[in-house]
Amino acid sequence: MMLKNPLHKNSDTAIDLIIKEPSISYKTVENRQPLVSEIWAVREKCDELRAERIAKRAQLPLKWFDKAPSMNGEKGIEKLKIERGVLLLKNRTSPFIEQFQHPIGRCAKFYKLTAYNNCNFWCEYCYLYLTFRTMPVSTHFVNYEKMFREIVNFDRAHIPDTLKVLNLGELCDPLAVEDITGFAEELIPFVANETQKTKFLFLTKSDTIDSLLNLKHNNKIIISFSVNTDTVHQQLEHRTPSPEARLSAAKELQDYGYEIRLRIDPIIWYSTWESDYIALVEKIFNYIKPERITMGEYRPSKGLTTHISSRFPESSLLKITSGLISDGIKLRYPEEYRTAMFRTIINSIRRQDNSVKIALCKEDMSIWKSLGMPINGLYCNCLE
Repeated sequence: MMLKNPLHKNSDTAIDLIIKEPSISYKTVENRQPLVSEIWAVREKCDELRAERIAKRAQLPLKWFDKAPSMNGEKGIEKLKIERGVLLLKNRTSPFIEQFQHPIGRCAKFYKLTAYNNCNFWCEYCYLYLTFRTMPVSTHFVNYEKMFREIVNFDRAHIPDTLKVLNLGELCDPLAVEDITGFAEELIPFVANETQKTKFLFLTKSDTIDSLLNLKHNNKIIISFSVNTDTVHQQLEHRTPSPEARLSAAKELQDYGYEIRLRIDPIIWYSTWESDYIALVEKIFNYIKPERITMGEYRPSKGLTTHISSRFPESSLLKITSGLISDGIKLRYPEEYRTAMFRTIINSIRRQDNSVKIALCKEDMSIWKSLGMPINGLYCNCLE
């Protein structure tokens, strides 16, 4: 029996994600402009030599400021160009390494390493619009020496092995502008030589991996690619590589000995979601066998809609919000829709390979149990 669409409670027809092109399409911007068109740096709060090297590598002028400029009141694409077309370079004064704790306990207490704040991709559902609402410019922290000291201290600390993973993708996409910064190209050899037990998790939608090939990584690097259906990619993940490009990059890295994980997140309910996600799983296994696959539903924070609408005023996501239910600070699909989507994808994965580890992201244990998934020894994306 078909579930009624949660967005239209009196209808059996699911709402489609429909592109309504603004006066300048996202595809036009994608074809005409590089992901980063300007590099800024904060004077007296930045490693000047590294900032100059990054600008030279990018072949872009470096603009110096006494303090980070405030954003103006632009809307739509112009707002995105200002926020995400810029890469701001500065030193990080707060710790690079911190422990993440979910506000209502729906996640393991993993550790994160913050090398960037924000992202230069233009995904409509991105929670970072809300997270960095007061400073929305994509930022890279360039005082690597401080970061490296913290990494060594973390590696030597008495922390359970399951938590000896540093997640670089909680507040950014750590490979989105790798061609500009060369950050991973410096980090990976360092940790290969200077750490003993710690692994590093790059969560990414990028296919900018050339600098990672042939690096000595000593099996300490995990690359977790976020993938979604072609429909979600085409309509909501602007300026990102296609799912096929990401999976092709994953295969290259797997061939070079990197551990590969995948995230299918956010899973979105629309008219052809079922066949599309089944096709996505088949596509995944045509390229690689991931070590584990983690799934997450579309679960926006309650304040995110305002930030989506100011950048994407015709976003299909604005229609979805009214059909979601309140769950703490988040909005979620009703439970029967979440479990239907998860079960469909799990069954499809199992048909392809019954040995792949599967996990849910930030879901209540009742959902795990209803799907018959083990709750002891969790195989979450962010844990060893």
